[in-house]
Amino acid sequence: MTVRRLLLSLLAAVPGALFALPAAAQGMGQGMECGGFPPASLSLDIAVAPLQRNDGLAIAQLTRLPGRTPGPAGSARGHVLGLTLARYGEQSQVSALFQRLPDGSYCASAKTLSVSFGYQERTVFIARELPAGSCVHGEVLAHEMRHVAVDEALLREFAPVIRQRLDEAVARMAPVRSRSQQQAMAAVRRPLEQVMRGVMQEFGRERDRRQAQVDTVEEYARIRQVCNGEVTKYLPQPPVRRRA
Repeated sequence: MTVRRLLLSLLAAVPGALFALPAAAQGMGQGMECGGFPPASLSLDIAVAPLQRNDGLAIAQLTRLPGRTPGPAGSARGHVLGLTLARYGEQSQVSALFQRLPDGSYCASAKTLSVSFGYQERTVFIARELPAGSCVHGEVLAHEMRHVAVDEALLREFAPVIRQRLDEAVARMAPVRSRSQQQAMAAVRRPLEQVMRGVMQEFGRERDRRQAQVDTVEEYARIRQVCNGEVTKYLPQPPVRRRA
């Protein structure tokens, strides 16, 4: 058994709507200074996709799935009886307000920042060779649900951390000045991208560490022994060598 941890990073913020300040507000930008922008608003959505089940793949198919992370040391040649696939990442959208300065450059400030972080896809696979309702099927499913529980607990813990990091980033944001709207928009997005890049890396490292505590040599050995060794009945048998 192992868990497939497929990381999908969507750090490139989707360009949001570009808003021009009304004439009264533009007057505050006269001269060469940026200013007069209202505070930016921030929204954060924590996404948890519904958990799917798939008992239709054979042990050999689960073992060959691309991107599957290896089990603990000593189990590299083992058979995969169960697998938890989780695809996670973030999506962000930013809108901005602009001022046109007398020299033709632009002054910009974030208007709204919308961030979604979490799991876009979650699937638990149990090898089709394991009969539904059997003892070993229950043990393998219980193991995979431990992976699911780790994912859900970690996301709950990270939600307030992400909110705090984003709040701090918004508080530090200041109007930016650039030669074009496109450059100004990129500069407005940059602090958000930096924060979420760090969050993704930290989340991924901690997730790997916690999931490794589920996939241990001891746990693999326990699965082989529980249910009176029932699992051996369902494992692929090595081909019989014929004598020449």
